[in-house]
Amino acid sequence: MSKIVVFTKEAFDGRSAEFKNDVHNLEEKGFNDAICSIKVIGAPWVAYYDKNYAGKHLVFEEGEYATLDDKGKFSSLKMVTHDLDNPEIQLFEHINYQGRSVTLRKETNLQDIDFSDVASSHKVKGGVWVLYQHINRKGSQLVSFPGDQVPNYVPLGFNDVASHVRPLLPKP
Repeated sequence: MSKIVVFTKEAFDGRSAEFKNDVHNLEEKGFNDAICSIKVIGAPWVAYYDKNYAGKHLVFEEGEYATLDDKGKFSSLKMVTHDLDNPEIQLFEHINYQGRSVTLRKETNLQDIDFSDVASSHKVKGGVWVLYQHINRKGSQLVSFPGDQVPNYVPLGFNDVASHVRPLLPKP
């Protein structure tokens, strides 16, 4: 059974709660802007700054996170239940799927293929993808799900910043 356990203090201390289903509003559970450490068992989870799965967000895969860089900022949680097999994303240089494009099926440092800091839109054909602001999985994240078509990164504050992408991988 997949679940996330959240704590109001670092190092898995303070009040805690265990969730096995999506939480669209952590305020209703008494944990809005209060999470400081996390344990994830099973499927990955996405933690969002705003309720209803909106705003800046971070993905947390199975493991323990004793200290969060973004502690005290999450307002909703969503479990990744999508099929992670056959990942494929198409990145485009310009908004509305225009300009140069590249199709990726595995983790890629975009500097290696001369596509760093130029992507402005994408289409996800399979898998769940994490786009990172910096190489080596660093900086802000943009998580995208199968079937997502994102025509313009400008409203997301992610235009021309993606430097690294990777699909979430299924458990063996």
